Amino acid sequence: MRELSSSRDDYPKFQALHTEVMGISANVRFSQKAFAESLNLNYPLLSDSRDQKVIKAYGVYNEKRHRARRSYFIVDKQGIIRFKKIMSSGRSLLPNEDLLKEIQKINQGS
Repeated sequence: MRELSSSRDDYPKFQALHTEVMGISANVRFSQKAFAESLNLNYPLLSDSRDQKVIKAYGVYNEKRHRARRSYFIVDKQGIIRFKKIMSSGRSLLPNEDLLKEIQKINQGS
């Protein structure tokens, strides 16, 4: 939950780099909506609950727990994954500063 709130608070920094933030999980849509509202999020949380098609395609589906592993992706405007980080089990987070640096590197290379 802390990373969602920090992404909310840092959202203007992502916007300044012309970057969209979104979250995806295997939770059902009404649950996502209530959760996003409770945190007052300013970016979308998407539900992949029906068939987990997206989280499986990105290789982050945890079959044992039937949910996505905590992961971070940066996808460019052409749909190419430029950065991928799958966190180890537990509650480890990737600081937004690290993501912002990666976005800056990608933007400088394009």
